[in-house]
Amino acid sequence: MRLSRSYKAVILIVVVALIAGSIPLRERIRYQRLVLGVKRPMPLTKIVDFDPTALTGVMIGAVLGGFREVAAAMMWAKVHTLWHQGKGTWYDCLQIMRSTTLLDPHWIEPWRIAAWHMAYNLYVETDDPRERAILLDKAISALKEGISWNPEEVDLFIELGWTYFDKLDDYEQAAKWFRAALHMPHPAYIDRLIAHGYERLPDIPKALDWYDYCLKRDPNDQIARGATLTIRERYLPAWRLLEAGDYDGALHLIDKYLEIDPRDTIGLHLRAHILEEAGRLEEAFTAWQRAADNAALDDLARRKVAEIGIALGKDVAPVATQVLRQEKPEQMSPIQMFKEKEQ
Repeated sequence: MRLSRSYKAVILIVVVALIAGSIPLRERIRYQRLVLGVKRPMPLTKIVDFDPTALTGVMIGAVLGGFREVAAAMMWAKVHTLWHQGKGTWYDCLQIMRSTTLLDPHWIEPWRIAAWHMAYNLYVETDDPRERAILLDKAISALKEGISWNPEEVDLFIELGWTYFDKLDDYEQAAKWFRAALHMPHPAYIDRLIAHGYERLPDIPKALDWYDYCLKRDPNDQIARGATLTIRERYLPAWRLLEAGDYDGALHLIDKYLEIDPRDTIGLHLRAHILEEAGRLEEAFTAWQRAADNAALDDLARRKVAEIGIALGKDVAPVATQVLRQEKPEQMSPIQMFKEKEQ
């Protein structure tokens, strides 16, 4: 059916009005980016772990129209919908999270939630250590990518440091990212987390250095003061003997303390570390196993059991953190991994 001339004229007027009406908005966006320093969204060419099926027709229209932040907000609303429908652990939820970070990389919440979703929620959905290693690796990569786009956002540095601290028990890497956060306004507990990580590693002198730093920053920090006194009384004497090469003397001191508190994590770690330094790997293996049995969440001890067990030729089950350190996780995204599981 042919359209009348008057109808065509109305359509043309509407189109022209829409285009004209969008000019002030586009100019305002341009002003905010160039004058106020609001950053541009991520280029579409820099896309990792992206599944285009996560985008609806409306969202694609928003992207093509230059409104990627709007599309990102629409996708994030879809995440909330899936979550409240009990589908938060589905791979669909993860792909939408990652797509949101790609559409608007300067929105901090999606980076944090996507990494947390992989390192915590999806992590417990599988018992396979290699699949867990993939999830941890991708969570870390997501946070590092977020930091590359938002180097002034302290929350991302803290989130990355905490993921290393809590999920990987990699206290040296945790300290690295927590130290980076110290150059920005940050919660006081971050300083103490660095010290506590070195306690558990264990690296007693570094732990003391950082607790001393906390006290210089705030002489009224009673947590740091109490930790310093505890370290000097319980662990430092054994550490000094360890440094002097007196391994038996160091073990004697730490064993005396463990008779009083046999479940002390730092004491158990220090004892295992002394045996490792002495080259007594069979005993070190047993000591780390004792620490692992002592605390279900002691991933450092479990990783040490796997690493030393493999070195001794024992038949030990691999753990995710050990796989992540000693093997390259398969070049597979969590999205691909969960797709394969559903097939």
